[in-house]
Amino acid sequence: MNPVRPLPCFIAVALALGTLAPAPAADAPYVPPASPRAVYNFNADWKFIRQDAPGADQAGFDDSAWATVSLPHTWNDVDTYRAYASHSGGDRSGAYAGIGWYRKHFRLPADAQGRKVFLEFEGLKQAARFYLNGTFLGKFENGVTPVGLDLTAAARFGGADNVLAVKVDNSSDYREEGTGVAFEWMGRAFNPNFGGLNRDARLVLAGPIHQTLPLYENLQTTGVYVYPAKIDLAAKTAEVHVEAQVRNESGDPASITLSAVVVDAAGNVRAQFIGDTSDLVGGETETLTAAGLLAGARFWAPDDPYLYDVYSILTVNNQVVDVCRTRTGFRQAEFRGGAGTGGVWLNGRFLWLTGYAQRSVDDWPGLGQAYPDWMHDWNAQLVRASHANYIRWMHIAPQPVDVRACDRFGIVEACPAGDKELDPAFDRRLTPAAAERQWQQRVEVMRDTLIFYRNDPSILFWEAGNNVLTPAHMTEMVALRHQWDPHGMRVMGTRHGDDNAAAAAITAIAEYYGVMIGQDPRTDAVKGDEVFRGYSLARRDRAPLIETEDFRDEAPRGIWDDFSPPHFGFKKGPEDTYHWNSETFCLAAAARYHDYMINRIDNPDPAHSKWAGYASIYWSDSDADGRQQSSEVLRVSGKVDGVRLPKEAFYVYRVMQNPAPDLHIIGHWTYPAGTKKTVYVAANHCDAVELSLNGRPLGVATQPLDFVDPFDHSDKGDTGYIYAFPDVAFEPGTLLAEAKQGGKVVAQEELKTAGAPAALRLTVHAGPRGLQADGADVALVDFEVVDANGERCPTDETRVDFKVEGPAIWRGGLNSAVLNSTNNLYLDTECGINRVAVRSTLAPGTITLTATRAGLPPATVTIESHAVKVEAGLMTAAPQRIDGPEM
Repeated sequence: MNPVRPLPCFIAVALALGTLAPAPAADAPYVPPASPRAVYNFNADWKFIRQDAPGADQAGFDDSAWATVSLPHTWNDVDTYRAYASHSGGDRSGAYAGIGWYRKHFRLPADAQGRKVFLEFEGLKQAARFYLNGTFLGKFENGVTPVGLDLTAAARFGGADNVLAVKVDNSSDYREEGTGVAFEWMGRAFNPNFGGLNRDARLVLAGPIHQTLPLYENLQTTGVYVYPAKIDLAAKTAEVHVEAQVRNESGDPASITLSAVVVDAAGNVRAQFIGDTSDLVGGETETLTAAGLLAGARFWAPDDPYLYDVYSILTVNNQVVDVCRTRTGFRQAEFRGGAGTGGVWLNGRFLWLTGYAQRSVDDWPGLGQAYPDWMHDWNAQLVRASHANYIRWMHIAPQPVDVRACDRFGIVEACPAGDKELDPAFDRRLTPAAAERQWQQRVEVMRDTLIFYRNDPSILFWEAGNNVLTPAHMTEMVALRHQWDPHGMRVMGTRHGDDNAAAAAITAIAEYYGVMIGQDPRTDAVKGDEVFRGYSLARRDRAPLIETEDFRDEAPRGIWDDFSPPHFGFKKGPEDTYHWNSETFCLAAAARYHDYMINRIDNPDPAHSKWAGYASIYWSDSDADGRQQSSEVLRVSGKVDGVRLPKEAFYVYRVMQNPAPDLHIIGHWTYPAGTKKTVYVAANHCDAVELSLNGRPLGVATQPLDFVDPFDHSDKGDTGYIYAFPDVAFEPGTLLAEAKQGGKVVAQEELKTAGAPAALRLTVHAGPRGLQADGADVALVDFEVVDANGERCPTDETRVDFKVEGPAIWRGGLNSAVLNSTNNLYLDTECGINRVAVRSTLAPGTITLTATRAGLPPATVTIESHAVKVEAGLMTAAPQRIDGPEM
């Protein structure tokens, strides 16, 4: 069986005289030398039961009646976004919280004898106990970080069967076994509780002399650390450093040499160098180093997220014993305080960070947290399509799959470790001992996170807490960064809720400052200028200030404006936490964003030189904040909805964040006869916007709108990007908007009136290799109602029923204001469109999906589920991903 890839690292073979083999020709892709290291996809073909199962830890236990699943898997894909319910083991949202068991039967390759066997879970929720062939291997409890296991001693070789059993517990009241102390980030409102083995897993084989894995949790190993130094931007050179933790488990002394090869994205060798040679006795661990010059370097940035493969190679007596690949990028980052020239500087240029705050579970209706890698990439691609370059993950560390996506698509990240919204030292509900243990839990997760992610160029910020820390704790976190990521050109900071004495106390300690000013524009109408007080100025002058979660308002995708059927405007209910419709949400969001843009820290006017970055909360609607009640099924602050269909706000943010001229007409152009309304156009980099209807000019706007809240009549301020055309009388046809600069059209868009519903249209989205029959892959299907010309009917909101045949599991979709709408074989359109999901099984074949709706002909689409090779429980194909920063 061939491995997925020669895991992280290698260089050319060192020859007897200490030289390296010549580099291959520039047009010949680099092939790393063979070594004992191999990596296998461990995701497919698990047995699962959602209950406790005494005896399931034993190899001979009968699991034949259990369900067959593949990873990533969550047992809460069937009960998320559901109404409150009371049942044994449930939490207050009705989602199952308790114990589940997984068992996997596998055989190791014939040549595995004599090699080390490691298992990596990229994460799970919340806690687990692991058993191999009945032997207890270890436990995991923090529910955040990846975890590693050494299977070697308990493994069966020579083609014998192995059984891995994992007991997972996501009880809402879970407490650490040894101390009885809860993890502060367990709260569902902050960290939705998608129980199970909900991330990728892989099996790693390595020789007895090997480079360790960056999995401190359980294995307590640190892996390979790659970083640049002595960067010369003009000359395009950097000194590449490799630090590899090496372990000798051969039982004999060995003289081990580390060397490295740097390979570009085309597979060409760009640098190769030899590093340390060290004598290690059996059982000894040491960090070896190597460094060399990289010429003609491309430096990672959002507009050029260039990645290299660095192969670190171990040789003993000129024989290769280990090759490890680390995918990374090289960039120069500076974090400056001060008006006019402060902020974040990447590769010698000021970088305005603009984007979104997002819950780290990054959940999806009907799938929870467990969906394939390519969908995470697709999500990142959509973030970049809005011209955002920044994600601030919230409360717990992001998933590895999302970090890799941000690396590839050019999204700067703020990476927390684990918290809720309070330093445990300030929590009066805790005893001093419990508060200290909760703090140490956070420190341990930050340590593990630093070690695992320190090669990912997209991470610039380590977030020590979602609120103010004590000075001693902030000092401890900064020291942790210096210990584990001293060369990564990153900073450690925290989010400060407000300007107050506690925040001021750590001004001289934190290396950047996250803020949250004007938390609720509905009740706090003050602008950034008015709330920017003394403590903020002191912090601004020392290090960058970055808005971390502004504009907390909400609006569902399915309500256009006051004039569109079937809703004719949003009517606030007694339990609703939002009052915007899709149109007014855009206007309020623009006013908030403009407030920050005119106060960017690179503004030469000191009075308006404040912010280094901006994040609006959330990117996508989320199963968070305890919303599973009444009509509040989920939090709808997103710029896209739960299934990532864009709201109108997505397009407005795209315009505002676009460095090039851009324009979007907010809304649609299919109204009842007699409608007269204001047409709003978002535009940038222009001095005028012109609107016409069926070729007839309707007017020219040269000044952006000043927005007044229609509910409380508060002035939200200058929108900066929104141009208003009042009292436009609807008539069917084509509405055209043009942005002009100096009389020249620089951007334009048109809307067309749709006719009566005439057909259903189905569109399939799948990964680059198509739907894979691996038991975890997903195909998404958009269903639209269109007129006779194929134009989407934007005010359609009617039930569509589905029938699915073939090897697939129906996962469905979501209606954002309808309780219990996930997983059903029916769903309403919203604004003429919605999206459903089907999951593959392990059986290949043709899946047929039929959609029906009263009064329209049925629509059918077929999806081919492609066979994948699963041999003895192992896969050689890595999970499919989307490559390249396509916009």
